[in-house]
Amino acid sequence: MYAQTRTPRFTKRRRSPAPVIIIAVVILLLGCWVFNVTCGSKKKVDTSNLSEYANRVSSLVEASNALAQTWTSIQANLVQLIATPEILNDQLKAVEDQCKELLDQVRALEVPEAVRDVNYALLMCFEGRYRAMKNYRPDLVNAISAADTQVYTQNISDDLQELMRSDGSYYYYKRSMSESLSENNIADTSLPDSVWLPNWDQATAESVRSMLISLKGTEVHGLALGGVTLSPAGRIVEEGGEAVHRIPYTQEISITISIQNQGSRAEKDVVVSVSLYSTANPAPTKQEQTIASIGPGETVQVVFAGLKPKTGGVRNVLEVKAGPVPLETLVDNNQKLIYFTVE
Repeated sequence: MYAQTRTPRFTKRRRSPAPVIIIAVVILLLGCWVFNVTCGSKKKVDTSNLSEYANRVSSLVEASNALAQTWTSIQANLVQLIATPEILNDQLKAVEDQCKELLDQVRALEVPEAVRDVNYALLMCFEGRYRAMKNYRPDLVNAISAADTQVYTQNISDDLQELMRSDGSYYYYKRSMSESLSENNIADTSLPDSVWLPNWDQATAESVRSMLISLKGTEVHGLALGGVTLSPAGRIVEEGGEAVHRIPYTQEISITISIQNQGSRAEKDVVVSVSLYSTANPAPTKQEQTIASIGPGETVQVVFAGLKPKTGGVRNVLEVKAGPVPLETLVDNNQKLIYFTVE
């Protein structure tokens, strides 16, 4: 018999845990690196660029605040300014133009990536202020001269609500930017407050209606004829309680008329007319001229030439009229009758 042979037995060796630990550490480090590149990248902000951007915005907001003070001053002096709508329009146009310049500068800002989304709120603010001023100017100027202000009441209310929304956009922007500056330990830079319409009640249609009614209540409209001069002049005699001009023989006469604006508002397109007729020819010959604009307290002279009267001692009548202008109540001093004869 053969001796029983024993098959060699191999003992299973246990692996050292070191390689597994090393691999796990490598994976962990790789994961941390990936996290820093992706999620963690939001925290890596170029603070110098962010600080420079915030300082630039701060100067633009300060300029907008100064412009708001100018606009507020115009609002406070509307009673005086509406007397000369052209001046009011020019002052509001200057504010509008500066709002546009500031908007262009905001659009040209180099915005750090970290606050790019927040910057849209700044754009909305400056766009709203420019749009409000662009519409407010014609709405207010037109409302002053309009007989019915209902349409302009709603328009002006919409313009002021646009300002109100722009203030809200900036409030959000400042809060978000302040958080970003704080998170990045930028303590030497801050943004100013900016409010164009502190009282939101001003933007309601009822408030605007009351404002326009108040402004209209300060209006006085009225023209008056001043001196009237004939050429040639001749002499004046009294006949039956009336002054009659005795003019030396002439085939044509001219007349110079002074018109004064005795109201508190400028008047436009004032019609001045002269009608000439006589006892021998009652059919009037009429001439008209238009004064483009006459300011409150201003006196304008108008000359009519080439008037052909009846001669031979026939009584001629010159009927002179100025206006009336819209909303004028006293019209007795808007016309005169001039009697004359040509010898």
